Amino acid sequence: MQKNYDLIIVGSGPIGMACAIEAKKSNLNYLVIEKGALVNSLYNYPLYMTFFSTSERLEIGEVPFTNVGFKPGRQEALEYYRRIYQKFDLNIHF
Repeated sequence: MQKNYDLIIVGSGPIGMACAIEAKKSNLNYLVIEKGALVNSLYNYPLYMTFFSTSERLEIGEVPFTNVGFKPGRQEALEYYRRIYQKFDLNIHF
């Protein structure tokens, strides 16, 4: 069965997820296509990497990104974006 979409988003990184959230809010029939894991680029970062940006600058979907230190690390970001994926029940095909 062939489906028609209003929007196809390539990549489930933070930008792809933010686009999917806005598409969902606008009642668009969208699909996110991802070749790897959710936020695959972050998943492949070094284990103890710290972001240059503060958590407020990494937030999407009006969901607060809280973390322990001044700047979040890879593990905190992965957990945050997994929660975003679940909260918005995004249509992502891996």
